[in-house]
Amino acid sequence: MENQKQLVKQLCSDFRISAIAANLDQIIATAESEDIGYLELLTRLLKTEQQHRQQRDEVRRMKSAALPRNNDLLNYDAKRNGLTDKRLATLRELNWIDQLFNLVLMGPSGTGKTMLAAGLAKDAVKAGYHVYFRTMEEIVSTLKTKDFVRSQTAEYKKMVRANL
Repeated sequence: MENQKQLVKQLCSDFRISAIAANLDQIIATAESEDIGYLELLTRLLKTEQQHRQQRDEVRRMKSAALPRNNDLLNYDAKRNGLTDKRLATLRELNWIDQLFNLVLMGPSGTGKTMLAAGLAKDAVKAGYHVYFRTMEEIVSTLKTKDFVRSQTAEYKKMVRANL
Protein backbone atom coordinates (compact mmCIF):
# COMPACT_ATOMS: atom_id res chain seq x y z
CA MET A 1 0.00 0.00 0.00
CA GLU A 2 2.81 2.43 0.89
CA ASN A 3 4.59 1.67 -2.38
CA GLN A 4 1.42 2.53 -4.28
CA LYS A 5 1.06 5.81 -2.37
CA GLN A 6 4.67 6.70 -3.13
CA LEU A 7 4.10 5.86 -6.80
CA VAL A 8 0.96 8.02 -6.90
CA LYS A 9 2.84 10.89 -5.25
CA GLN A 10 5.67 10.53 -7.76
CA LEU A 11 3.19 10.52 -10.64
CA CYS A 12 1.50 13.60 -9.19
CA SER A 13 4.88 15.29 -9.09
CA ASP A 14 5.60 14.28 -12.69
CA PHE A 15 2.22 15.62 -13.84
CA ARG A 16 2.56 18.73 -11.64
CA ILE A 17 -0.58 18.13 -9.62
CA SER A 18 0.94 18.98 -6.27
CA ALA A 19 -2.25 19.48 -4.25
CA ILE A 20 -3.28 15.87 -4.78
CA ALA A 21 0.15 14.66 -3.69
CA ALA A 22 0.09 16.88 -0.60
CA ASN A 23 -3.39 15.76 0.51
CA LEU A 24 -3.33 12.16 -0.72
CA ASP A 25 -3.10 10.47 2.69
CA GLN A 26 -5.94 12.55 4.12
CA ILE A 27 -8.20 12.00 1.11
CA ILE A 28 -7.55 8.25 1.09
CA ALA A 29 -8.22 7.99 4.83
CA THR A 30 -11.50 9.89 4.41
CA ALA A 31 -12.46 7.74 1.43
CA GLU A 32 -11.77 4.53 3.36
CA SER A 33 -13.72 5.67 6.43
CA GLU A 34 -16.71 6.83 4.36
CA ASP A 35 -16.52 3.81 2.04
CA ILE A 36 -16.90 5.88 -1.12
CA GLY A 37 -16.58 4.61 -4.67
CA TYR A 38 -13.81 5.18 -7.17
CA LEU A 39 -15.65 7.91 -9.02
CA GLU A 40 -16.29 9.88 -5.82
CA LEU A 41 -12.63 9.46 -4.82
CA LEU A 42 -11.47 10.72 -8.20
CA THR A 43 -13.87 13.65 -7.96
CA ARG A 44 -12.49 14.62 -4.54
CA LEU A 45 -8.91 14.35 -5.76
CA LEU A 46 -9.58 16.56 -8.76
CA LYS A 47 -11.58 19.11 -6.73
CA THR A 48 -8.67 19.36 -4.30
CA GLU A 49 -6.31 20.13 -7.17
CA GLN A 50 -8.76 22.60 -8.71
CA GLN A 51 -9.15 24.54 -5.45
CA HIS A 52 -5.39 24.62 -4.95
CA ARG A 53 -4.80 25.97 -8.46
CA GLN A 54 -7.52 28.61 -8.12
CA GLN A 55 -6.01 29.84 -4.85
CA ARG A 56 -2.52 29.88 -6.33
CA ASP A 57 -3.73 31.77 -9.41
CA GLU A 58 -5.49 34.35 -7.24
CA VAL A 59 -2.35 34.91 -5.18
CA ARG A 60 -0.30 35.28 -8.37
CA ARG A 61 -2.80 37.73 -9.90
CA MET A 62 -2.93 39.74 -6.66
CA LYS A 63 0.87 39.99 -6.56
CA SER A 64 1.04 40.94 -10.24
CA ALA A 65 -1.61 43.64 -9.80
CA ALA A 66 0.62 45.49 -7.29
CA LEU A 67 -2.33 46.89 -5.35
CA PRO A 68 -1.77 49.35 -2.51
CA ARG A 69 -2.25 48.05 1.03
CA ASN A 70 -5.45 49.93 1.79
CA ASN A 71 -7.74 48.23 -0.72
CA ASP A 72 -10.71 46.86 1.21
CA LEU A 73 -14.02 48.39 0.14
CA LEU A 74 -15.66 47.29 3.39
CA ASN A 75 -13.90 50.27 5.02
CA TYR A 76 -14.87 52.68 2.23
CA ASP A 77 -17.37 55.38 3.21
CA ALA A 78 -19.25 55.84 -0.04
CA LYS A 79 -21.72 58.39 1.31
CA ARG A 80 -18.95 60.75 2.36
CA ASN A 81 -17.73 60.84 -1.23
CA GLY A 82 -21.06 61.30 -3.00
CA LEU A 83 -21.39 57.67 -4.04
CA THR A 84 -24.51 55.76 -3.05
CA ASP A 85 -24.32 52.25 -1.62
CA LYS A 86 -26.39 51.05 -4.57
CA ARG A 87 -23.94 52.57 -7.09
CA LEU A 88 -20.99 51.06 -5.22
CA ALA A 89 -22.68 47.65 -5.21
CA THR A 90 -23.29 48.00 -8.96
CA LEU A 91 -19.63 48.84 -9.55
CA ARG A 92 -18.57 45.86 -7.43
CA GLU A 93 -20.52 43.51 -9.73
CA LEU A 94 -17.81 44.30 -12.33
CA ASN A 95 -20.15 44.15 -15.32
CA TRP A 96 -18.48 47.31 -16.62
CA ILE A 97 -15.25 45.35 -17.20
CA ASP A 98 -16.97 42.81 -19.47
CA GLN A 99 -18.75 45.62 -21.30
CA LEU A 100 -15.40 47.41 -21.81
CA PHE A 101 -16.54 50.61 -20.06
CA ASN A 102 -14.02 53.00 -18.56
CA LEU A 103 -14.34 54.54 -15.12
CA VAL A 104 -13.06 58.03 -14.44
CA LEU A 105 -12.58 58.82 -10.76
CA MET A 106 -12.27 62.54 -10.15
CA GLY A 107 -12.14 64.66 -7.04
CA PRO A 108 -9.86 66.56 -4.70
CA SER A 109 -7.05 64.93 -2.76
CA GLY A 110 -8.03 62.65 0.09
CA THR A 111 -11.51 61.72 -1.13
CA GLY A 112 -10.78 58.02 -1.60
CA LYS A 113 -10.27 57.72 -5.34
CA THR A 114 -7.26 55.42 -5.00
CA MET A 115 -8.97 53.36 -2.30
CA LEU A 116 -12.05 52.92 -4.50
CA ALA A 117 -9.94 52.00 -7.53
CA ALA A 118 -7.83 49.56 -5.51
CA GLY A 119 -10.92 48.01 -3.93
CA LEU A 120 -12.56 47.48 -7.30
CA ALA A 121 -9.28 46.05 -8.60
CA LYS A 122 -9.13 43.63 -5.66
CA ASP A 123 -12.71 42.52 -6.39
CA ALA A 124 -11.70 42.00 -10.03
CA VAL A 125 -8.71 39.85 -9.03
CA LYS A 126 -10.95 37.71 -6.82
CA ALA A 127 -13.38 37.35 -9.75
CA GLY A 128 -10.57 35.98 -11.94
CA TYR A 129 -9.61 39.08 -13.93
CA HIS A 130 -6.03 40.15 -14.61
CA VAL A 131 -5.40 43.57 -13.08
CA TYR A 132 -2.63 46.10 -13.69
CA PHE A 133 -2.56 48.82 -10.99
CA ARG A 134 0.17 51.43 -11.47
CA THR A 135 0.54 55.19 -11.23
CA MET A 136 0.20 57.21 -14.41
CA GLU A 137 3.89 58.08 -14.16
CA GLU A 138 4.84 54.38 -14.15
CA ILE A 139 2.54 53.65 -17.10
CA VAL A 140 3.97 56.50 -19.18
CA SER A 141 7.52 55.43 -18.32
CA THR A 142 6.74 51.87 -19.40
CA LEU A 143 5.25 53.07 -22.68
CA LYS A 144 8.27 55.28 -23.41
CA THR A 145 10.95 52.68 -22.65
CA LYS A 146 9.32 49.38 -23.64
CA ASP A 147 11.32 49.17 -26.88
CA PHE A 148 14.69 49.76 -25.21
CA VAL A 149 14.57 48.10 -21.79
CA ARG A 150 13.88 44.40 -21.45
CA SER A 151 12.16 44.67 -18.05
CA GLN A 152 9.86 47.37 -19.41
CA THR A 153 8.96 45.11 -22.33
CA ALA A 154 7.79 42.47 -19.85
CA GLU A 155 5.91 45.14 -17.90
CA TYR A 156 4.25 46.31 -21.11
CA LYS A 157 3.12 42.76 -21.88
CA LYS A 158 1.51 42.58 -18.41
CA MET A 159 -0.25 45.85 -19.10
CA VAL A 160 -1.60 44.70 -22.46
CA ARG A 161 -2.77 41.35 -21.06
CA ALA A 162 -4.68 42.94 -18.16
CA ASN A 163 -8.47 43.16 -18.17
CA LEU A 164 -8.36 46.14 -15.84
